[in-house]
Amino acid sequence: RIAILGAGGMGKTSLARAVLHHPNITTRYHGNRFFVTCDIASSKAELAGLIGSHLGMKPGKDLTHAARKHFSNGSSHLLILDNLETVWEPVESCKEIEEFLSLLTHIPSLALVITMRGAERPSKVQWTRLFLPPLQPVAQDAARKIFIDIADDSHSPEEIDQILSLAANMPLSISLLAHLVDVEGCTKILSSWETEKTSILSEGSDRRSNLELS
Repeated sequence: RIAILGAGGMGKTSLARAVLHHPNITTRYHGNRFFVTCDIASSKAELAGLIGSHLGMKPGKDLTHAARKHFSNGSSHLLILDNLETVWEPVESCKEIEEFLSLLTHIPSLALVITMRGAERPSKVQWTRLFLPPLQPVAQDAARKIFIDIADDSHSPEEIDQILSLAANMPLSISLLAHLVDVEGCTKILSSWETEKTSILSEGSDRRSNLELS
């Protein structure tokens, strides 16, 4: 039972996807690996419905019991709930979400991973210790590698360092800036930053292309 925490843009979703596709995980869980994006859920019933749809269940009034029964069939399963804070943070749904998580984590054959913005874990769950600390900005070498993998290394080291300083070594910011640089060049992006600041990182429509939504 692992919670991947951290501020927006730190790479929580990317880390969770890396776990999902790691060879050791695919060998252990095979097709019983489920990655559920929780952005559109606003209640326990809606979250259970999203999980149920990944399990191939027909839409129903509340699939909480059906999902729990599916995961209790004895086979090992991995369930990743991405951006769980969207349904956990509202006061009106917090308690029922924690109770639902508690039900799931009492299933011995189910491994649960959640990603959430912030540094607080939902209660009523016996999270695996030692706790994974909230994700932090990446080291300079790692930041440079992320940038070069996207925008190549044809830019001057000084310009790359300037771009990385703007991104504060946050993985999503680096990725978004690198994609912009790949199209428009460092000089144009550095100039745009002077007038637009972080708004140039907020033009996408989802969490992977918009820093404000991450």
